[in-house]
Amino acid sequence: MFLLLLLLPTGCSPVREQLVAWQGARLDELIDRVGPPSSVSSDIAGNKLYHWYEDRGRVYTYGGQVGLSCERTFGVDSRELITTITWTGNCIAVPDSPWQRNAPNED
Repeated sequence: MFLLLLLLPTGCSPVREQLVAWQGARLDELIDRVGPPSSVSSDIAGNKLYHWYEDRGRVYTYGGQVGLSCERTFGVDSRELITTITWTGNCIAVPDSPWQRNAPNED
């Protein structure tokens, strides 16, 4: 149990690093890379919020079953540039993930 608690805070950092790389990118680049959003909404300022939901099912651990799910939300301004990024859940970051943004010269 103690080991699990140590891994949780550090396990979140790679996901944040992958998502923060999208700050300032164009929405169409993100959609080309990861596919269409699960839903779209607006904030009180009128900016669009694009949501991607992911449910990876359940895994069995020594402590019982754990559900793997994640919501990634990208706020986009009127120029369709990504201005805000949030995520909730227990996403994992894998090196070949579509959420990993390549540098412009790598595409």
